[in-house]
Amino acid sequence: MLIFLFLSLCYIIAFYFSTILTNYYSPLLMVGLRGLVAGSILLTMQYITTKNIVGNIKQYKYQYLLAIFFGFLLPFILNSTILDQLPPVDISVIATVEPVLTYLLAAYFFKEKLGKKQIFYLFFGTFFAFIAIIAEAGTERISLISWQEPMVILIAIVFAIGWLAIEKLIRQKEPANVVTGLGLMFTGMIATLLALRFGHTKFSVAVAPTILFLLMVIFGDLIVSRIRAKIMNQYSATLLSLICIFSPFAIALYEEISKHTHYSYKFFLIIIPSLICFVAFYREETKMHIKG
Repeated sequence: MLIFLFLSLCYIIAFYFSTILTNYYSPLLMVGLRGLVAGSILLTMQYITTKNIVGNIKQYKYQYLLAIFFGFLLPFILNSTILDQLPPVDISVIATVEPVLTYLLAAYFFKEKLGKKQIFYLFFGTFFAFIAIIAEAGTERISLISWQEPMVILIAIVFAIGWLAIEKLIRQKEPANVVTGLGLMFTGMIATLLALRFGHTKFSVAVAPTILFLLMVIFGDLIVSRIRAKIMNQYSATLLSLICIFSPFAIALYEEISKHTHYSYKFFLIIIPSLICFVAFYREETKMHIKG
């Protein structure tokens, strides 16, 4: 359980840093620089340890294409279009719906099976997390739904497909550093070129945003993405998608305390049972591992 709490905390830190950095970087350029820096580090680490940074790309070229396109390139670039358009808690809807989407896709394409209790906890917890965010948005917010909200759901679907593609490569013994490093590097190059082409080049070299940027890379890519990929052969894809499920609660709590952003009591009353469901889901899966 500690590894999942640790990864959840790292995800929340990286996600929140990315929202702050939109004040200093254009989102698309930030995605590009993030991918180039993190991808270079991971591939360098792989080369130092194994002298091989290409894995079995020729053998699994189609799986790599799927993993890179759906796991990194498409969701990262789509996410950049809404990063500075919606409040952080609204964007965290991705975290609440991705686990169910991942389960449905994994069950259909990979015949991944979950116990009845796990399915109950998964759908019940996701439903309450989603309702909590909608309740916090309020009727006046919902009546003004724009293109950004459907984009959030689309990103969640793409992320789910991407992580299943990454899982398939990892279970074929492809190195996590290679899969993650190539995905980030390729995304970094494309996003940087697009940012330069379309003039999205707001950029700061000040000390504070540079430090935040490096911390975002460390927590979001060198820790979360890499470790999540590395442990994919031990846990179900659905469980691993729950790593980011604490983000709506944690972000709301942080903004309530530090920024004095008011969140209604309904949000916390609804989101807490949701989190309990996801903890119960984890416990059920670990029981199945022990029995196995």
